[in-house]
Amino acid sequence: MGRVFGLLSFGFIARLDAERAKAFGVGVWAHDPFVEEGEMRAHQVRPVSFGELVEGGDYLLIQAPLTPRTRHTFDRATPRRMKPTAVLVNTAPGPIVEDTAIHQALAEGWTAGAALDDLEEEPAKRRGRRPRDPLFTLPNVIITPHAAYYSEQAIATVRRIAAQEAVRVLTGQPARYPVNEVPAGAPEPGARPRHPPSRRRPPPAQGGAADHPAGGGS
Repeated sequence: MGRVFGLLSFGFIARLDAERAKAFGVGVWAHDPFVEEGEMRAHQVRPVSFGELVEGGDYLLIQAPLTPRTRHTFDRATPRRMKPTAVLVNTAPGPIVEDTAIHQALAEGWTAGAALDDLEEEPAKRRGRRPRDPLFTLPNVIITPHAAYYSEQAIATVRRIAAQEAVRVLTGQPARYPVNEVPAGAPEPGARPRHPPSRRRPPPAQGGAADHPAGGGS
């Protein structure tokens, strides 16, 4: 049997990863409870359970979102189920992998290697922090500062897509890459309001930033 490239999650980025991995002659497996099995098969990807993914993957790529349920998905018990020759790659939020667990797995040989684009707490987010994490001392791990995506082409693409989305929304067109759902009954983008907006300038906002929170996240 050939090598297996496993994907935890099968969203937009994971599907691009799957296409690239196929060029290396590996079988591609994926686990994502929110994606129909038929959709995975349409991409020549084998849908499997989480257990099958962990135990059968030679290269396991985490591309899942961080939620209360996915935090520490890779704790001390999970690496013990992986092949001792397997490589774990995390390009998702760091806390999905427990730092102390993957350190022990790598140091004691449960897992052959790891590539982590983020740790549980990003060093760059703490002013003056020095890299003292024991993971930095291991020869079989690659760690990047949550910037493995970086290239001059990627930066240009990110800026172009953001500008194009802004233009689409401001000209009354639907967003191409929305991250929220439009509530039922909301007017269609670009729809004229029933009553023309007042030409009077709104009164100045009262209070500080806490009165006008701005949601968001990465």
